[in-house]
Amino acid sequence: MQTTEVKVSTGSRFGALRFYAALAVVVLVLHTIDSVIVNMPVILPEPDRELALALRQKQLDLWSEMNKLLIAVATVTIGAIGGMMVNRDKARPLSPPQLRRATASWLFCALSLYFGYLSYQQATRMLTHGVFDPFTPRLWWPARGQFWTFLISIIIFGDFVYSSIRGKTAAHS
Repeated sequence: MQTTEVKVSTGSRFGALRFYAALAVVVLVLHTIDSVIVNMPVILPEPDRELALALRQKQLDLWSEMNKLLIAVATVTIGAIGGMMVNRDKARPLSPPQLRRATASWLFCALSLYFGYLSYQQATRMLTHGVFDPFTPRLWWPARGQFWTFLISIIIFGDFVYSSIRGKTAAHS
């Protein structure tokens, strides 16, 4: 039985640390932009009743499509993570940092799916009472959670793929 040691250089650890520090700054900036836009005052004239009903239906359709899209891409990402794990170079075992990246990406995708389910549950509850407001906290927070956890999982997955490719080219050099 052959054992293979996996060594992680301090340069690659520092590179990953820089990547995640820059990522934290980017996420903070995006969150700040989102908060500023959401908190801008909106003063609009009240539309007539028929137009208001049509617009409310459009809000429901837009929310539903975004929710479905995020659920679909989170599911595809979970499959891609599994595919990367199964179809990797079998001669080189996954390093612990690689395994952590894959696990973290998978967990954030699972959280995104959970928040999508929670959004559907809250929307169904609101529709049962004959109302729909995508900005109510019961629906707004799960929808934001669904998006942000998916975004984080994609970034971690990208880092997983990049470091896998980088490790494979370093091994063949």
